[in-house]
Amino acid sequence: MRNPTAKKKPKTSSRASARSEDRLPVAPAPEPRSVSLLWWLAVILTCWSFGFTTMQGSDLWWHLAGGRWLTQTRTLHFTDPFSFTCHGRPWFHAEWLSDVIFYNWARLFSTAALVWWKWGVLVATFVLLSRLLRKICGSSGCAYLATLAAIAVGAPFFDIRPQLYTFLGFVVVLSFALPLSRRLWILPPIFMLWANLHSGFMLGLVTIVTVLAISFFYGEAPRRAAYLGLACLLACFINGNGSEALLWPIRFARDSQSPFLRIGEWLPPYEPGGIRSSLYYPSIAAFVVSGLILVASGAFRRKPRLALSSVAIGLVTFVLSIRSRRFIPLFGISQSLLLAPALMVGFSWLRRYILKSLPRLDRPRVWQIALPVAAVIFGGFRLAPFPLSRNAFLFLTAEDNFPVEAMNLVEANHLEGKLFNYYNWGGYVDWRTEGRLQVFIDGRAGTAFDEKTYRKYLRVLSLQDRWEEVVWDSGADFVLWPQHSSQQVQQLRKSGRWLPFYSDHMATLLARADYPLPQPLLPTPDSAWRDLTLGWAAFRTRDYAAVEGHFQRALQRMPNLRPACEWLADTQSLLGRLAEAEATVERCHRMFPDSERRKQLLDLFRARASASGGPTP
Repeated sequence: MRNPTAKKKPKTSSRASARSEDRLPVAPAPEPRSVSLLWWLAVILTCWSFGFTTMQGSDLWWHLAGGRWLTQTRTLHFTDPFSFTCHGRPWFHAEWLSDVIFYNWARLFSTAALVWWKWGVLVATFVLLSRLLRKICGSSGCAYLATLAAIAVGAPFFDIRPQLYTFLGFVVVLSFALPLSRRLWILPPIFMLWANLHSGFMLGLVTIVTVLAISFFYGEAPRRAAYLGLACLLACFINGNGSEALLWPIRFARDSQSPFLRIGEWLPPYEPGGIRSSLYYPSIAAFVVSGLILVASGAFRRKPRLALSSVAIGLVTFVLSIRSRRFIPLFGISQSLLLAPALMVGFSWLRRYILKSLPRLDRPRVWQIALPVAAVIFGGFRLAPFPLSRNAFLFLTAEDNFPVEAMNLVEANHLEGKLFNYYNWGGYVDWRTEGRLQVFIDGRAGTAFDEKTYRKYLRVLSLQDRWEEVVWDSGADFVLWPQHSSQQVQQLRKSGRWLPFYSDHMATLLARADYPLPQPLLPTPDSAWRDLTLGWAAFRTRDYAAVEGHFQRALQRMPNLRPACEWLADTQSLLGRLAEAEATVERCHRMFPDSERRKQLLDLFRARASASGGPTP
């Protein structure tokens, strides 16, 4: 018999129940603290191991130079201080705060210590992503795998440059917006900071507007959502460029005829050249398959707002990435939002199937420990071969591919004037000479230089008709050009208007025939770079004893100077000392692992030994 005095339990409406189920986070299965710590350690080690992409970071140098100029002048009135072609003209400098951080970091800890900045921002980005994915799917293991997929897709693009702030800002916005956090009020200050670090904040605005619009459609919009979106937009106007910070990226993207869009990093991923991600197209397939799995399993219906928001964000970043490869890392992050719950569904199906056939494997406590331990071992194994110190800076920036010793000569002789330079080296000249050598162009294409200047440079680079006149009419006092593109140097020398006064394995410096160079030129300071250059010069004259001496001294002074190591191995091979050459190659490989490079050198030396006719140049 029913007790009339019993309290009635309140009934929850089916609509309210559905809404509460749709919202994030989903309560994860209980997990011991020790297991959680293991998973976090695995994420940190694995993400860190993807922070060793070798890139010729030509932009880093002008960012450092810009940060020094801003720190010294204490101005937010951006005009070009480094070139003679656009000197004093307006400079759209969206990353001014990043530059100040770069310079002061380098001033406090050394330039090479910027590797720690890169690793810190990168690890923070993907640890936050893993945390978000854990909330979405309820599984640390699936979140780890989806994070691994995201960082692997974007790894070829991880350079020491302000773009890393956009990856971090994007994940931060997702972490607050997708769960519709109660702390959404923190987003306007984040956008204000982001708008001064990198122009990628525009994607953050699109993301927050998309999420708020979809949440409004499902009746889950936070209170005063419109005010929140407006506050985020207005916060972006608080920057060193004002409204131009929002208008310039839009104009740049819409100008399909701009030659700046043909620079390697802006090319579509299906065009040859530039940086490539071998996992980009598989990630597109994973995005599509993940969506189908969530629809087929019913997970889409259980969390429609979250699923639709993830699909919309993924589609936006996919369109951006198919137009320009520089957005591929952002698509990698976006596709993980669907991949993590899809993996959870797939592994649940797989687990049920396996346990029906092999019930002895039903050991949840064992698997709970074994899986994160395996992930920690995997991350540690990937990380172990790399130098976890500032020694990695030379490799991560390919500093040995810049005219280091040529700039040492410029500094030693206090050379000043106008310089017609190779595009990728312009920022390095800005940094080394503090504007004493005014460049023709540097990596600030489109933000400081106009299309006319850039097209003139392209005429010289591609040896178009009358390109020599472009160099001469520019009014440059010097020309700095790489050895790997020596045809320009040869033709300028033949014209009689230009005289070479310095050349090494990397670069040639020419001066106008009537330019009064100091006589005699002072030698560069004693350094590993000088020994490297002297070793190269001795190699050209086949003075192999001197070659070995210079390269050995260079390595004593700078043990991570890989060119000296590899050329020393090449010299030993030419002298018929194959065993020594192979041992030196292994030494080079331990500096910074590059299996393909190591194999090429060993194959060359062994082929040379098999053909053994004695040392050849």
